[in-house]
Amino acid sequence: MIRLFHFILSHSIFISLCAAALSLQTLLLLSLPVNSYLIAFIFFATLAGYNAYWMLSRFSFNVYTTLFSFLQNNKRSILVMLSAIAGMLFFFVRLQLVMYNLVITFILLCLYAMPMLPVNQLQFLRKAGFIKTTLLAFTWAMVTTLVPMQISIININTTGLMVFLNRFLFMLTLCIIFDKRDVAMDKIRGLKSLATDIKPVLLNYFVCFVILAYAIISVVMSFYGIKILQVAALLLTGLFTLWVYKMSLKKRGYLFYYFLVDGLMFLSGMFTLLASI
Repeated sequence: MIRLFHFILSHSIFISLCAAALSLQTLLLLSLPVNSYLIAFIFFATLAGYNAYWMLSRFSFNVYTTLFSFLQNNKRSILVMLSAIAGMLFFFVRLQLVMYNLVITFILLCLYAMPMLPVNQLQFLRKAGFIKTTLLAFTWAMVTTLVPMQISIININTTGLMVFLNRFLFMLTLCIIFDKRDVAMDKIRGLKSLATDIKPVLLNYFVCFVILAYAIISVVMSFYGIKILQVAALLLTGLFTLWVYKMSLKKRGYLFYYFLVDGLMFLSGMFTLLASI
């Protein structure tokens, strides 16, 4: 059972469920029809993207491994990624997706992954700390709001925009938590992030500001058709996020980050589901 739990976490199955939960949350907040095929597509797309990214990261920073031996040692990740691609394509052909969002998301993911590539000409991208952190948060916001809403960002209404901004601020906080964990390793690898560019005390103030902005937007959303209980669910998520950030100030282990921190996304979706019943 423990091995299965570790497999689910280490192969990004859990975080893909979290992406599906946030996508469901978007539909519930905006009172849009829930399309199970669309939620499944987002799950498999996230699963494929994350496994591809982690494989690229492992290969890029392991200069002593040949491509053949690397593929031999990562058979499970390859199998999960291929299965995810198959699932993604299965649901893709059964949906009429707004390709604009998918293309933009793919470009953003490529930009995020570029610093991992073992190409000397791209090494300058490793210095773009602020961009690295905000880019990932923005990409998550796109995947879990614009893709479920099935509209382009230029056609989004006021309520949808507030949901997008609310999600971006939430994801930005989670990204910063992971950045803080990776500060030492990022410095060794020559990578920059918000956590490496901003002093710890200032970063704490910045996170408090982000969560405060998240809470304010959550409250304002109640004036644009979002139910009071749903707003309360978002605010409760914000409190849990602040608590987890405070816990992250001390050294924590694998489960803290890949179950508790990532789990905040799933928790947020479940809070909204309960508030919507």
